[in-house]
Amino acid sequence: MRITGGSLKGLSLKSPKSFGIRPTTDKVRSAIFSKLYEKINNATVLDLFAGSGAFGIEAISRGAKEVVFIDIDIRLLKINLHLIKKNNYQIIKGDVYKAINKLKLHFNIIFIDPPYGKIDSKRLLTSILKNQIIANDGILIYEESIRTEFEVTDNFCLIDEKRYGDTKIYYLEIDQ
Repeated sequence: MRITGGSLKGLSLKSPKSFGIRPTTDKVRSAIFSKLYEKINNATVLDLFAGSGAFGIEAISRGAKEVVFIDIDIRLLKINLHLIKKNNYQIIKGDVYKAINKLKLHFNIIFIDPPYGKIDSKRLLTSILKNQIIANDGILIYEESIRTEFEVTDNFCLIDEKRYGDTKIYYLEIDQ
């Protein structure tokens, strides 16, 4: 697993040994960041279900101002963040829903990569809206299995979706 662009391009990250973590592939991450090209520089980014931290570290590499990582298990995340020698990030260890309730930032980019088939997308999106953590011009990227039903709340607008093998990437914005 490598960083695909920016100042840390080529950096090898530690991959999970456990089947409990399934990192976003380099190919998918590269495609997402190609789409986010104009939005990433100086952005505030939230990496939910961060796992290895590959998405957030890629965001830092490509010019994000600040990244907040949230996950219940942060061991691998800490190892990978130690490799980058930067400090424009925050780690929150714990339940995603509880952490969202405590966040005070408005994020330009929110990346969500939950364990496939284990999270109710509608409930999570509702929590994000209720806590007003996405900026008005923000974008939300949701990664899920093609076999898992994905529901969007009324206040989000699905602007694009892409399929990569068994993975589906949904791009959402606030419906204004």
